[in-house]
Amino acid sequence: MKTRLVRFRSFWIFPCVAIALLYLTGPGDKRYLPLLFSIGLLLWTLIEYLFHRFVLHVEFRSPLVNKVANASHLGHHKAPRDGSQILVHPSFGIVISAILFGLFFVITGDPFRAAGLMTGIWAGFLYYEMVHYRVHMSLKSSPVLQQQRRAHFYHHFSDSSRCFGVTSPLWDYVFGTRR
Repeated sequence: MKTRLVRFRSFWIFPCVAIALLYLTGPGDKRYLPLLFSIGLLLWTLIEYLFHRFVLHVEFRSPLVNKVANASHLGHHKAPRDGSQILVHPSFGIVISAILFGLFFVITGDPFRAAGLMTGIWAGFLYYEMVHYRVHMSLKSSPVLQQQRRAHFYHHFSDSSRCFGVTSPLWDYVFGTRR
């Protein structure tokens, strides 16, 4: 039981942070929360694509940058069925989230709006974590998961310069990196 709590800690950390952040940054205009959440979900798909393509598969000049940015991902490619290599470490997610929150705060000028966007991004991130784990570790799946598995395994085992979107092929179509 303890292993699952540790392995899947993002699934309780990020919802708790989202609730706390929305509470602490309020009172905002809650009418916009569904729109902010939806924009955050869409932004997640772009962040996932760009990060996967331009950070996790790039060889940086600095060994330290390589270690921080993509060592665990490259380890995941070497051992794709290793459950300890599939999920993003929450501390990495928190650091990236803090940077994104700061950026959204600067752009919107409103901490509640930035929190609303982050809530959508975190929902997309948790969906990514679930899909990525299931794609690698479970044989049971729905037709949607089967399609995601085919694209992701093509990325893993045939051509790592294609199919960067794990949860959505949208940006692979837009940027010409689909299968």
